[in-house]
Amino acid sequence: MVSALHPLFEGMILGLTVAITLGPALFALLQTSLKHGIKIGIFLALGIFSSDLTLVVGCFFGATQIITDPGYHLFLGIFGGVVLCAYGLYTFFKKVSLTEQVEAIDEIKVKKKGALPYFFKGFVLNIANPMLWAFWITSVVAITATYGGDKKNVALFFAGTLGIILTTDILKVVLANKIKFAGNPQVKLWMNRIVGLLFLVIGLFIITGSLLEYFRGISIKVP
Repeated sequence: MVSALHPLFEGMILGLTVAITLGPALFALLQTSLKHGIKIGIFLALGIFSSDLTLVVGCFFGATQIITDPGYHLFLGIFGGVVLCAYGLYTFFKKVSLTEQVEAIDEIKVKKKGALPYFFKGFVLNIANPMLWAFWITSVVAITATYGGDKKNVALFFAGTLGIILTTDILKVVLANKIKFAGNPQVKLWMNRIVGLLFLVIGLFIITGSLLEYFRGISIKVP
């Protein structure tokens, strides 16, 4: 049972890393929640989550179909791990002006009244982000390679990732009044460092896992 849940907890670490990343989506979520209330904020969060889920599921089925040759596992795993490590280093050393004011984020607006339009708005805005596509494609391919194409472990990993993202997004909505300080430059600086280190650790985990999977496969083939 413990080994079966292991990928789930590993995925939760990636989910937590994504959740604490300070980006436009976070501030838009906070701004919308503060102005229109918790219900609207939750629908926006659900829309954002649904777009993440759509991309992950699409990439998952694509990756499991493409990555069928164990010979590709090592290359793709190392490539994905290096990309995440590079992003982690970039985030860690990213400069933040300590004298800048808290950035103003435009409110997300919809033409029709009600909560449902915010769901679709969150879905469309999130899925239209090319950086999001690059992140999820890289992550899914790398994790699939790391687990040797094991669909169950990959599914558990991303169930943990997406579960944490949805849970924390809802918490951001509920606690929006208490975490407005996230736009503070000093907070941004330290959050960038934390997120950068976490992405670096995840990248190294993927590289190590890919190497172990590769050498395990070799040892099995040796008579």
